[in-house]
Amino acid sequence: MKRIIYIFITLCLITKTSFAVSSPQSKIDSLNKLCTQTAGRERLENFLELSRGYWEIDPPRAIQLSNEALALAKNLDYNEEAAKAMYYLGCAYHINNQYDLSLTFLLDAYRFSNQNKFLDTNAKVALQLGIVYYQLGKYKKSFTFSQEAYDTFNHLNDKRGLARCWSLMGLYYKSQNLDDFALDYLDRGLKSAKEINDDELICNALNDLGTFYTETGNILEAIKVYKEAVSYHRDNSLNYNVGLFELNLGVLYLRHNENEKALSHLNKGYIIANKLKSHRLFSSYYDFLSQYYTNKKLYSEALSTYQKAQAYKDTIIADQQSNKITDLEVRQATRNKEIENQKLREDNQKQEVEIFRQYVLSLSIVLALITGIFILFIRYRNNRRQSDILELEKSMADQHAKEMFAKKEALQRSEEALKAANETKDKMFSLIAHDLRGSVGNISNGLRMLLTEEDLVISEQESKEFLGSLFHSADNSYELLENLLAWARNQSHSITPNLEMVDLDSIILSNLELLSELSRIKAIRLYTSTENKVDIFCDRNMVHTVLRNFISNAIKFTNKGGTIEIRTEVKEHFVSISVIDDGVGMRKDQIQNIHKGFTTDGTANEKGTGIGLALCRDFLSKNNGWFNVSSEVDKGSTFTFTVPRRPLTKRKFSELVKEEDSYSLLNI
Repeated sequence: MKRIIYIFITLCLITKTSFAVSSPQSKIDSLNKLCTQTAGRERLENFLELSRGYWEIDPPRAIQLSNEALALAKNLDYNEEAAKAMYYLGCAYHINNQYDLSLTFLLDAYRFSNQNKFLDTNAKVALQLGIVYYQLGKYKKSFTFSQEAYDTFNHLNDKRGLARCWSLMGLYYKSQNLDDFALDYLDRGLKSAKEINDDELICNALNDLGTFYTETGNILEAIKVYKEAVSYHRDNSLNYNVGLFELNLGVLYLRHNENEKALSHLNKGYIIANKLKSHRLFSSYYDFLSQYYTNKKLYSEALSTYQKAQAYKDTIIADQQSNKITDLEVRQATRNKEIENQKLREDNQKQEVEIFRQYVLSLSIVLALITGIFILFIRYRNNRRQSDILELEKSMADQHAKEMFAKKEALQRSEEALKAANETKDKMFSLIAHDLRGSVGNISNGLRMLLTEEDLVISEQESKEFLGSLFHSADNSYELLENLLAWARNQSHSITPNLEMVDLDSIILSNLELLSELSRIKAIRLYTSTENKVDIFCDRNMVHTVLRNFISNAIKFTNKGGTIEIRTEVKEHFVSISVIDDGVGMRKDQIQNIHKGFTTDGTANEKGTGIGLALCRDFLSKNNGWFNVSSEVDKGSTFTFTVPRRPLTKRKFSELVKEEDSYSLLNI
């Protein structure tokens, strides 16, 4: 049983490239020629294929070419090829046994291809990540990426990718000792590879299946599978792995007394060992050949070949002993160096003791001097104390007088501010009372007329216009009360912004849905031309209120059949959101008055108090934002507000605002 396990381990060392289906060198020569004759994207694709051709032949060369391809892809701004180059780099580093760098580039390729929705590349990268994690013993991560790759390949109907996923998941189930599941998935992988008639994939699947049978002790099935694999073997190159494969296949035949078949494979292994001058292959060959002669009862030949095997093993052990002697010599040299360092440390300790003694002596002298100076200072301080007390009393009297004067001035300023606030309040309440009375009066009179005048006869069109007018009055009253409540809470400082990363698109769509009915009544086309999703750093409710006010104002001042567009402009640190209408527009003096509480009736006689824009300005200020207005009479208006894309300190915000050309002096 131990021998079988040894055979399994050595067979696992055989790389999948032993089953290559075409001559790689001829393909590389052809690609090298194409790279010199092409340019642009075609040259980049040839570069990538050339780097892939060097994976098994010369991994460092493959890494170099993949790096060049990645640089070229970034220079030409070819994102898909850049993702592919990162994937190829990860594969090349994996083959070169540099697992850390392999994972770095594969994870970069995974994120980049996923971000750009390159499904095919993303699936291949996920599968390669599953292979690397499996070889590192991180089986659960391997299975997670394998499943993700399987889902994508299934979506793309990529049978080759599905076959590879099934084989890898079969190996995962074997690692979890779930042999029935493992065999099922390995069979699926082989069946799929045969369906698409891919020789390389069939060889890989057969190799995985043979490994499974060998590990589970089913030698007959292992031989059957490996014999089938041989029929797909088209690579005439001789290397260590091929030699080891031939020798181990010979051992499997020996265990089932198929001696002549075993001898054939052992001789093939010997030819490769002789070409490579490999002591390990020679040792395995003569060891297995000794078993062959033993099975044939040729004991003298068995002894002779066994002695040769032992001779090669002794050579290998001698090489190991030589390495051990070298290692001992290095250790002895290191030990001698440590003794020298210890002596130096002792000398340094003696010097440090002497330095410390001198330091203590110097410190004692310094302390004595400091004590004397301190005594002199105490006497000097006592002499100054009396004069300082008198000077302090005079200073406190002057300071008290200044504080009283400052408090008087502050009280006067507070009184003036209170008067201004009362005037603003009186004006605001007057405006609110006027607008509420008008809107509520319209609703009341209209409903009274409908309820009391029994002989009232109106057409369907007049009914729609009449109800539309009532809807405008009710909507204006509702908007006024909403803004008034928000303004009152803001003035009482009860609103504290909850700043967080928010999806701007969701705020825009929410407002479009909220105000769509209002725009439909005036037959106004309300839409957004924003396509790219972007996050902003703000209080969602405050920015929602600002955008709602801007759109409501645009609807008020846009004629029937007009258009209102919501547009965004993404900058490096800020995002600007514009509400653009083709309504009646404003004169310059009207633009200057919008922050002073002056209002204008809408195109359908909609009312407003002016409190909305004042509230918008306060809300934007709390979100490190601002707004500006541009307008032209009879052509329309554009209200634009700007908010940060990410958190900013006050200092950074001030610096960036100076660089923004669109900053409005109206908000200073």
